[in-house]
Amino acid sequence: MKKINQASWVSNTTRGSMSARTGFHCPRNGFWRPWGGVGEPLFVFEGSLMPAHAGNSIEWHLIDARPGHPGLD
Repeated sequence: MKKINQASWVSNTTRGSMSARTGFHCPRNGFWRPWGGVGEPLFVFEGSLMPAHAGNSIEWHLIDARPGHPGLD
């Protein structure tokens, strides 16, 4: 099994959020949204590469880790 580099994601315990950048491995299953709230949430599986958004490398943040429940904030 490939080791996931934890330098690619950030856990912010004060805000209760987690983020990951395009091209790095997803640290957790869940619905992710582009940072800043622009764009629809996307379900990404843990270990998958975080996708680009509109052809750009971006930072994603986890909005809901429960499968089937897009936590639209």
